[in-house]
Amino acid sequence: MRISVLLFSSALLASSALAWRAPLPRADSIGYAPTPPSPVGAAPPTSPPLGTASVPAPSGSPGLGPKCGKGYTYCGYMLTSNGHNFGSADISKAYCSGLQELCANGKPRTDVSEAVFVCMNEQPSSVELLCACSGKCRNDAETNFIAHCDKPCING
Repeated sequence: MRISVLLFSSALLASSALAWRAPLPRADSIGYAPTPPSPVGAAPPTSPPLGTASVPAPSGSPGLGPKCGKGYTYCGYMLTSNGHNFGSADISKAYCSGLQELCANGKPRTDVSEAVFVCMNEQPSSVELLCACSGKCRNDAETNFIAHCDKPCING
């Protein structure tokens, strides 16, 4: 009896010690394991990956930088509203960085608000042009909220 109580107490003590520390990140089905949070005082990444158009904080809303969800697609008009905080000039800059041949003197040939962008980085937020729509950009419940053009892209 005394041995079983001792074993039970040891197991209980070991499980309490494991529960006391933070949980470990779990790997998903494709083998990706998220990195654990940085220690307090660690410097955050300072620049987005190469090939993306980094969009600085918009001039119209000081202190509130642009926000988007990495991998999500957005119509241009969505990024300048709905709490995403991208400025119109910043969206135009990302558009022209993506399709330089459609930007004469920095002026987009199609409507930037109707273009499809993909969020490349959450912090700092950056977007990249995915498609310059020849028609309207749609993003609604009917299409599962995936931004796309109702007519073919003009990409060149």
